[in-house]
Amino acid sequence: MDEKLLQYIWKYRLFNSCSLQTIEGESVDILSIGEENNNSGPDFLRAKIRIAHTLWAGSVELHIKSSDWNKHKHSQDDAYNNVVLHVVYQYDVPVYDKNGVAVPTLELKNLINTSLITEYRQYMESTHTIVCQNRFAEVDSFRCFAWLDRLMLDRLEKRTQHIEKELKSNVFHKEEVFYHIIAKSFGFKTNAEPMLMVAKSLNLNILAKQKDSLLQIESLFLGQAGLLEGSFADDYPQQLQKEYRFLQSKFKLQPACDYAMWHWARLYPSGQPHIRLAQMAALVHQSTALLSKILEMNTIEDIERLFSVTASAYWDTHFRFDVPAKQKSKKRLGKSSINSLIINAILPFLFAYASWQNDTGLKNKVITLYESIPLENNQIVKYYTCLRKDFNNALQSQALIELYESYCKPRHCLQCGIGIHLLKN
Repeated sequence: MDEKLLQYIWKYRLFNSCSLQTIEGESVDILSIGEENNNSGPDFLRAKIRIAHTLWAGSVELHIKSSDWNKHKHSQDDAYNNVVLHVVYQYDVPVYDKNGVAVPTLELKNLINTSLITEYRQYMESTHTIVCQNRFAEVDSFRCFAWLDRLMLDRLEKRTQHIEKELKSNVFHKEEVFYHIIAKSFGFKTNAEPMLMVAKSLNLNILAKQKDSLLQIESLFLGQAGLLEGSFADDYPQQLQKEYRFLQSKFKLQPACDYAMWHWARLYPSGQPHIRLAQMAALVHQSTALLSKILEMNTIEDIERLFSVTASAYWDTHFRFDVPAKQKSKKRLGKSSINSLIINAILPFLFAYASWQNDTGLKNKVITLYESIPLENNQIVKYYTCLRKDFNNALQSQALIELYESYCKPRHCLQCGIGIHLLKN
C-alpha cells in the first residue's frame, strides 16, 4: 500500500462503505469525498461527511498510518485545522489538530478488496514495458479512444506552448516563426538545433532577395552552417563558396555553426546535413509565403506535394562535398520524412496558430488532418499495436506516444484513464 493507491481508493470509493465507523465507534456517512487537491494542504477539500448526527464540511487527509499525521507535523499546521476526517489504511495512534482537538479517524485496512492491492503491486513491480499488457485489449473501444483523444489534445497543448509564445512575441512575423519551426524539423532529432541556428541567422527578407537563384540560397544555408570552409576539388562547392563569400559580405553575415556542431554518425546517407540543408534551400527557392499556402490547404496530399522537394543536381551523385556516391539518385525528401514533418512540426504549428487566433475551425481541421495520416511505425507505437489491432492513424499513434511517455513509462497508472478502469474492474 502507498498513499497514491490510498488516494485512488478514496477518490473512487473502492472500499466497503456499509456501516462505516470511526476508530471511536461513531457512524460515518460520506456524502461527498471532496475535491482532489494537487497543491499543499489536505488531500481532499470541500468534502461533506456526516459523523454520528453531525454534518461536517471541510477537508479529508489520507495516510498509510495514522502516526504519519505526527510525522508530517500536521498538528502544527493551521491548514489542517479544517480536516473533518482522517482516512488511514492502518490506525496506530490517535491524532490531534493544532488546537488539541482529536481528529476523527477512519481505518480502511479491512474494507479494501485485497485483489486490488495485489494487482496494483504487480503493476508497480512489473518488468513489462506496458504493465497492463495482459488486460489492455479488454478496454472497450469507446473508452480507449475517448482517453486517447484527451491525450492527443494534451500532447498538442504541450507541444505548442513554445510556438504560441513565439507567435505572441512576434505578432507581425508569423511566417518567420513558421520558417524556424520547419527548418528545425528538417534536422529531425539529430541535427535539429544547428538547423534552427542556421535558419535564425538567415531571415526571410535576406532569402527573399535571392529567391530566384537556388545556387545563392543553397550557398547561404551551407555557408551559415559552417560547411563551406576550407578548399574543395569539385566545381560546385567552389561556386557555392564564391557565392557565399559575396553574400556574406553583402549582408554582413557570420556563420551560425561550425562543422563540429553537426552530427554525422548513425544517419542514413540521405539524412546527412549537406542533403538536408540543400533540400531546405530547394523548399525556400520554390515556395513563397509557405504558411499562407498551407493555411489554404485542406488535404494531406496537398501539403505533401508542397514539401516534395529535391536537392540540386550535384547531390544526385554526392552526399558530401568531393566524395562521390556509389550510385546516382535524386535526393528527394521521402514520404515518410514529409509525414514526420507534418506530424511533428506543421500540424502542431497550425494548432498553436489556431489557439493564438482563437480559430476553432482551424483546430478541427488539424485534428482531421492527423486522422488522414497513416499510423506511425515506431517502437513505441508497436508496443500497443501488438496488444490490439484497432489503431489506424497518426492521431492515435501520437496519442499512444503521449500515453507511453506520460503514463506507462513513469508508471502513473492511477492517473491513466485506462489504468483506472482496469484497476476498478
